[in-house]
Order: sequence, then structure tokens, then C-alpha cells
Amino acid sequence: MSKITVILFLLVFLSPLDSTFAQTPSKFWIRSLEGKRFESRKEKSPYVLSFFFVNCIPCIKEIPELYKFMNTNYPNVRLLFIDPIKEDSKKDIQRFSEKLKVPSSYFYKDSFGTISKKFFKGRMSFPTIVGIKENEYLFRFKGIDETILDEIKSLL
Repeated sequence: MSKITVILFLLVFLSPLDSTFAQTPSKFWIRSLEGKRFESRKEKSPYVLSFFFVNCIPCIKEIPELYKFMNTNYPNVRLLFIDPIKEDSKKDIQRFSEKLKVPSSYFYKDSFGTISKKFFKGRMSFPTIVGIKENEYLFRFKGIDETILDEIKSLL
């Protein structure tokens, strides 16, 4: 990755998130690496989105932790790891999935950044976790730690 790209990601990563709780979550659809379609407008139960890219150091720690947490505590809540970075190929994401020992069925490629643009209005922040139920945001966090996991438990 070039120095400019790294600097850009650091600036974006360190920027604060805008509040989205007064807004209705965007509707979208996306296919997993395995080709299974997810449509938010058809989802009646809560679901969790985690935006990442394959060279995101915090994401490497967060993704397996979030996967384990969700499968242990909320196995029926959909969890989607979404990569909106154009340069990350499906093959890169597949290798990333294998490296982290998280099934590829949880990974999605947002090739044109369409979904991330709906949620971030042109500004990305990595890693970011968004919880949604029907027409309301349950939570939106930048990063994850034990305190955040406890808060997710209280909100799901």
C-alpha cells in the first residue's frame, strides 16, 4: 500500500463518526463471497454490519472477536463483514477470512462502496460496527472492546 493510501486511511480512521440515530437506516442488498443475497428491507430481526478492509490492523483483532461474541451470544442475529475498498479483491477477502479463521459466508464485497456511502455520507471510519433493527439504529461504534461488547449485549 502506498504512503498516501496509508495516510488517507489513518486520517479517515481517526476522524469522528457523525451521529446517525436521528436518521432511518438505509436499505440495501449485497451478496456474500459465497453468493448468498442479503436484503435489509426483508430483515425483520436485528443485524450487525462491520465495515473493514484487509490491511486494517484494528480489524484483524476485531473481526474474530466480534464473530466469536455474536456466535456465542446471538447466533440468530445476522453478522455481515463488509469491505468497501475498491482495491481489495474477493480473493484478498477470502485469504483474509482464512487467516482470521472466520467463515467466508460472513464476508461481503461492496465493490463500488455503495453501501458504505449510504452509511457514512462519503467518510469512512475503520473499524465501524453498526447494529440495525427494521427502521432504527440499535448502535454505532467505532472499534470494539469489552465495554462495547457489554453495551451491544444490552442493546440486542
